[in-house]
Amino acid sequence: MKREKWLLALIIGGFTVLRLVVAPLFGLGVDEAHYILYARHIDWSYLDHPPLVGWIHFLFYRLLGTGEFLARLPAILLFALNSLLVYNFTIHISNSPRTALWATVAINSSFLLNALGLMLLPDSILFVLIFLIINTVVRIEETNRPRYYALLGLWMGLAGLAKYTSVLFVPALIIYFLIKRQWHLIFSAKMMLTGFIALVIISPVLYWNYQEGFVSFNYQMNRVFTYQNLELQRSLTSLVAQFGAYSPFLFLTAWYGFFRGLGSRNDYLLLASLLGGIIPVFFLFSSFFEVALPHWIGVFYILFIPIGVHFLSLPAGRFRKYFLNVAIYFSFTVTILLYLMLAGKFIGFPDYKSPFRDIYGYDLIAREADAILKANPKKQKALAVGEWTMGSRIMYYSIPFLHQVFVIDERRDQFDLWQKTPPEGHDLLVIDSHFSEAPFVGRLRCDRTERVGELDLIIQGGKVDTISFDWCYNYNGKRTLQ
Repeated sequence: MKREKWLLALIIGGFTVLRLVVAPLFGLGVDEAHYILYARHIDWSYLDHPPLVGWIHFLFYRLLGTGEFLARLPAILLFALNSLLVYNFTIHISNSPRTALWATVAINSSFLLNALGLMLLPDSILFVLIFLIINTVVRIEETNRPRYYALLGLWMGLAGLAKYTSVLFVPALIIYFLIKRQWHLIFSAKMMLTGFIALVIISPVLYWNYQEGFVSFNYQMNRVFTYQNLELQRSLTSLVAQFGAYSPFLFLTAWYGFFRGLGSRNDYLLLASLLGGIIPVFFLFSSFFEVALPHWIGVFYILFIPIGVHFLSLPAGRFRKYFLNVAIYFSFTVTILLYLMLAGKFIGFPDYKSPFRDIYGYDLIAREADAILKANPKKQKALAVGEWTMGSRIMYYSIPFLHQVFVIDERRDQFDLWQKTPPEGHDLLVIDSHFSEAPFVGRLRCDRTERVGELDLIIQGGKVDTISFDWCYNYNGKRTLQ
């Protein structure tokens, strides 16, 4: 056992050091930049998500500052803890330290799980909480002590502060207790304590939404259920995206674990099947209306990749063990190569075909925009972009320059709440990308416009993107689309 503990420390420590080294070597992605802005605008909650991701960023931001390394440090630490929890979880279902070590390597070899181990998203927090919830429910059944009910309330409340889809855990737990014929626990005074603690913890979200006309709840419902025409293709697209994002072999490992684990009498497996299984069922339905992004279903894969490793490791299964070896070695090798590419960017790509487009050059764009703004004598001036995906990065990387950034688009989102003054009447320096469908400045009503610069973002001789800078003098609204 001592040997296994040393190997576990080596696995977790090795991946953690790798992430710490790579973390400052590439720019922030769309979502992670957006969530760091939560720390800049600390609040009880936010339009697009509950506040826990922003509160965690706020602690690091206020105590240590910002930058790519510090922005990613919380996610790296959380995933190290998550790896330990995966090991303990797999011990409970397999009673095999060797299998648990393989499971720990497997989740650290999944492509998207690695990304969530680097970038703090709400899912990064939920990964830790799901294992704590499972452990605590088992302790409730074993001991029936009030402290475990209180702990369950804490974990469920924090899950509610992390992500709205965690509300699905409530019916999953009720079904679990009914299956186990523990229905007396559902309405017990101790379980009421659980509910009370969870309600107190999520009260900031309820309070904020009450103040804002429940805008966040409406936003989430409209986002998931857009009531477009039902299309099977959207659902298939969602599955294909998961197939590639989590590693093809580990995708199959997870679904194999899910179907093998259904109906298990092991409490950990049954809880995982219900808590983890309800997530893909929900998004399988919603993906008929809107394509589900792969990380939305991350809880399923963080649970069922280890479970799949367990079932593939069972005796009398030579092909299963061969498949498991291929799955882990392939995923581990590709993961290491991806880290090397992130750090070194040593492979060139044709112009405008680079996979680094979303994580490269925004610091350069912000510096160029700062130079142009400072060269203009106008007082009422600001930066402007046409979509939130660019807005999150421009706003983050403009923090040192203290420039106001307007996101001028059609949808209502968090930026509308942060923009306390309207953009009308400003001279706007409009930042646009080569990948825009049409020049954004052409959609604005201005006294006049002026192209003042272009910036090529280049890696290994290939253009990643070309950024244009245009003045929109005296902005007075968007043009009506014909």
